[in-house]
Amino acid sequence: KQWYQRRVRAESLGLNFAIIHAPDTSNGTTENVTIVGDVKDRDCIIYDDIADYCTSLVTSAAILKERGARKICCMATHGLFTQEGIQRCVDSCIDKFAVTETIDQTENLATYSKLETVDVAMLFAEAIRRLHNNEPLLRLFTL
Repeated sequence: KQWYQRRVRAESLGLNFAIIHAPDTSNGTTENVTIVGDVKDRDCIIYDDIADYCTSLVTSAAILKERGARKICCMATHGLFTQEGIQRCVDSCIDKFAVTETIDQTENLATYSKLETVDVAMLFAEAIRRLHNNEPLLRLFTL
């Protein structure tokens, strides 16, 4: 179901969609990894909810690059980076990595020049205001 929602979102934005199926990339290998869709000469976005060890993200980025991706950007809702994870990203082919400011990234921003943060304070404040006033939240999540 998640891939379908992401495909619909991509299409609503006028973007192409590809899926990386990686049964287990925890050891950093690219064996048994399948890409459904064409990534050659394209800018790719990899999304994950939590970026901690970043093994899957970095492995996926390497596979996309091997298959001809032009630029690779990663996004994660929560950047819960371990020291090993941030170093994997520093050493990787990822061109840009964006995370929300749900976790302080001061040290990681100093270490990883390609890391950017997205401020979500106003979004959270508006959600709290709407909940307090018994207003719908749906408008916060539509484009």
